[in-house]
Amino acid sequence: MKYSNLIIRLGIGLLFVWGGLEKFFEGFLGGVGLQNMADFLKDSGLAFLGDSGTYVLGVLLALFELVAGILVLTNKKLQYAYAFLAFIMFVALVLVHIPSGNWMNIMIHITLFTTLLGLAFENLIKLRS
Repeated sequence: MKYSNLIIRLGIGLLFVWGGLEKFFEGFLGGVGLQNMADFLKDSGLAFLGDSGTYVLGVLLALFELVAGILVLTNKKLQYAYAFLAFIMFVALVLVHIPSGNWMNIMIHITLFTTLLGLAFENLIKLRS
């Protein structure tokens, strides 16, 4: 049981550390960079935030994704980290993947969303007992 939790945390943690870093640094690990992230957010229905608003949102998303990935890797505040990452996957589903119609990406993100949500609830229950 202990090792299975470690394997899950390594996979999820590394995925989101990578995701956070690639949003910060264009070209690093295939990253899009902050300006491209802001432009993408604007094109995804968040143009009402303006250029600076979507840029700040891109910075916050990259930062929180990176921090949540690190929390998962270090086994700290898991209920919050998993809940935030589940929220990110839900927003990605609604703003990006469902509108794209790419069923493979939709299914992958549904799987990530439900897995992360389940892990958040499991860790919340452990915390309360």
